[in-house]
Amino acid sequence: MGWKWLGIVAARPVDAIAAATLHRVDGAPLGLLAAWEPDAAPVHHAVKIDGRALDPRGEPALASLVLAPPGIYLPFDDLAVSSAMRKVLQGRDADVVSTLLLGDDRFVGGLTAVRGGDTSRLDDDPFARCFPAQIVVVGRGLLGRMPAPVGPGIQRHGAGNPWPWDRF
Repeated sequence: MGWKWLGIVAARPVDAIAAATLHRVDGAPLGLLAAWEPDAAPVHHAVKIDGRALDPRGEPALASLVLAPPGIYLPFDDLAVSSAMRKVLQGRDADVVSTLLLGDDRFVGGLTAVRGGDTSRLDDDPFARCFPAQIVVVGRGLLGRMPAPVGPGIQRHGAGNPWPWDRF
């Protein structure tokens, strides 16, 4: 399970591996959501996302995008983050669920995406208990589908090493 960079930009970067339009549900444009490889030099406000969440051929999706205010973060192992991740494991299925990180241990948000037009599936985003969330429309060409985790993916051993989610 590798990570990639993710950030909101005004125009598609030439070195992005994927990008999609980003709008509020009311249609107001927010720019583009772009992704880069780990060794790229993305925009300064880029965050880490689980690479399995991304697919340059991905269909449009509704998403709950949770982002911490600039300069604010929670330690990944904070009880609020652990509680949110437990709620994700108990919740309804989503096409994409990923925490957003700075470094290996600073939680700065989450991305939960669904397809089918039903925003009610995003109403109770557990990550929104940590930082503000907004429901957005992510266009074609960025988000894929992730397999549901079998758990206990909320545990870590060392800041850069999440416990393997596909086995215990």
